[in-house]
Amino acid sequence: MFLLLLMTALIVLLSGIFAMSEASIFTISGTKAEALKNEKVSGAESLLKIKNKINKPIITLVVLNNVVSIAGSIFVGFYSAKVFDHKFVGIISAMITIIIILFAEIIPKTIGERYSEKISLTISKPILFLSNIFTPIVWFVELFTKNFSDVRKITSEEELKILSRMGHMEGSIEQDEREIIEKVFTMNDLTAKDIMTPRTVMEALEKDQLLDEIMPKLQNAPFSRYPVYEKNIDNIVGFVRTLNLLQALNVGENKKTVGFFTKKILEVRETVKLDILLTIFQKTKNHIAVAKDEFGGTSGIVTLEDVLEQLVGEIMDETDEVADLREMIK
Repeated sequence: MFLLLLMTALIVLLSGIFAMSEASIFTISGTKAEALKNEKVSGAESLLKIKNKINKPIITLVVLNNVVSIAGSIFVGFYSAKVFDHKFVGIISAMITIIIILFAEIIPKTIGERYSEKISLTISKPILFLSNIFTPIVWFVELFTKNFSDVRKITSEEELKILSRMGHMEGSIEQDEREIIEKVFTMNDLTAKDIMTPRTVMEALEKDQLLDEIMPKLQNAPFSRYPVYEKNIDNIVGFVRTLNLLQALNVGENKKTVGFFTKKILEVRETVKLDILLTIFQKTKNHIAVAKDEFGGTSGIVTLEDVLEQLVGEIMDETDEVADLREMIK
């Protein structure tokens, strides 16, 4: 009788450990494992190796769990028949089955999910060691299951949005951080046309204008850069920095034309996506670009500030009278 109880307890204990380990490894995310490794937490390096190649350790745990459960059940059934009358074997088997389901599956997996970080860090090294020992068996199992495996994205856009909302609800992500995370995903949905200053309200300087002529405008200039055109607004030839024009006026270069200070301007299609546009601004070290329509005409002006505002909201200084010129036009 004692041996039967001992064997049952051992089966439940081992099966529970394997079930709990499996649940904890599945529950903890790969990004969390990487973060723990960067923090130099003990066991995190082994855990990250497991997450990067999860099939091998999971197959090992499943095989061990099933071996313990099946072999143990056979022994318990066989020994029960010897100790008890045959008419009690069915009742005893049913009781043992319920015990195994509760204490070797449901409860351990619940604990594994709830305390996934602590448990996975603790068992990562032993599991990695066991999976290396069982490599031949794992290889044999993978040989038969590889055609049923499906490669999927680790995390989709929608899942990341949900995670950011959950993180905000739990208090680990601030409201402004959550908003920026969600706005990042709009960067490949919006185009330059959606955020540009349209040609109907954009301010530009004519190439042949003298600095004397535009001095009043420059004294209260609301912009750090102006596009420069020749003859008409569809022919944007460059841009000037307001600071350079003011410095020129300060040293008496009043009779020079705007064209003398004009620099080449970046040209982009109005249909370019914002994530690509941001990369273009970074690589070319530009802060302003002219957006062209399908016919090559000027559609508007887009700046690096316009792009960044999609992430952090409207950026206004003391000279801005209107938050959004596009909304004003509408």
